[in-house]
Amino acid sequence: MIFNLFMADSSHIALLDNGVAAWNAWRIENPDVKPDLSGVDLTGRNLEGIDLHNADLRSAYLTVAELDGANLDGADLTDANLTGTDLTNASLEDAVLTGADLSYATLTFARMRGVNLERARLVETILYSARMRGADFSGAYLYETIFAGADLSLARFEGAKLINLTLDGATLPIDMPRPSFG
Repeated sequence: MIFNLFMADSSHIALLDNGVAAWNAWRIENPDVKPDLSGVDLTGRNLEGIDLHNADLRSAYLTVAELDGANLDGADLTDANLTGTDLTNASLEDAVLTGADLSYATLTFARMRGVNLERARLVETILYSARMRGADFSGAYLYETIFAGADLSLARFEGAKLINLTLDGATLPIDMPRPSFG
């Protein structure tokens, strides 16, 4: 059972409890519904391939959840906790992750064009070969974050704290500030 900390829609929580296949079928049948899962605790859940596009996941707990191949395009993950979450091959295009914690998360090959990561926390986050064109990292904290092979063209880093980044083979914006080491 999901522990509801916020004001999520209880019918959406019940649908999610039926599993990813049932959830995705419901999403296909109800394309105009914006799921409200704000504040829910999905810690450790296997949500591989789930369709959460345009979902309200503000302040949700997705720690160590399996979201490989998930569709989170346009989702609002403001202040969500995604610590240790597997988002390999996930799509987060135009998603809002303002203030989110992505520490120790894996976003290898993630599609993140236009993602908003303002004031987000990325400690030892793996973004290997992620496509992050136009991402906004303004005010974010990045420590030992791995961007090897990532496309960061047109990304914004105003006021971001960048420490010990791995940037091998990454496409960087011209005005990216230099990371500090130490």
